[in-house]
Amino acid sequence: MPPCGLTAWRSSVQNVNVRLPVRPESQAQHVTPAVQQQLTAFIDGHVCLLGIGNRYWHDDGVGSYIAEALESCPEFDVVDAGFIPENHLETVAGKKPDTILMVDATDFGAKPGQARLLYPDKVAYSGLSTHAGSLRMLAEYLYARTQARIGLLAIQPADTSEGEGLSLPVSSALNELLEILPDICNKRRS
Repeated sequence: MPPCGLTAWRSSVQNVNVRLPVRPESQAQHVTPAVQQQLTAFIDGHVCLLGIGNRYWHDDGVGSYIAEALESCPEFDVVDAGFIPENHLETVAGKKPDTILMVDATDFGAKPGQARLLYPDKVAYSGLSTHAGSLRMLAEYLYARTQARIGLLAIQPADTSEGEGLSLPVSSALNELLEILPDICNKRRS
């Protein structure tokens, strides 16, 4: 059974064309065991997940959808920053996290739906993201305010054209992340 009331969330998003498929065993994983191991090693203490994304640009909304789905989880704090993450930085800082996990659709040249854990010092100032503030600048500000560990859970988009709903590979990645993030954050909580 999915954690944190995800069944109700999944039912509510069907109306906006978010495809949440059941992944056949033969289909490739989007969140590889290596990424799961990286997340497990990275996440520690009190966690704040910062979902970033514009739901009106297809796959760009994946971070926002993940944040909405996980907001009822007691394992960590969640902030859905939408497409203006800079307006939510003080909310994140006020939660006094030890770890901040930003989640965003990010073009890093992989296959659509692939997830990767990136570190802000490895992300260019101009950014790989589609949002106004570069993710590196946002991370630097959050670090100055919180001294938290900060990572970017990047999901390779397939379609960032105008319109609602996620592509099938990004929906699959979202589904996989919804299954693993609550457990990882719960196990790593100090």
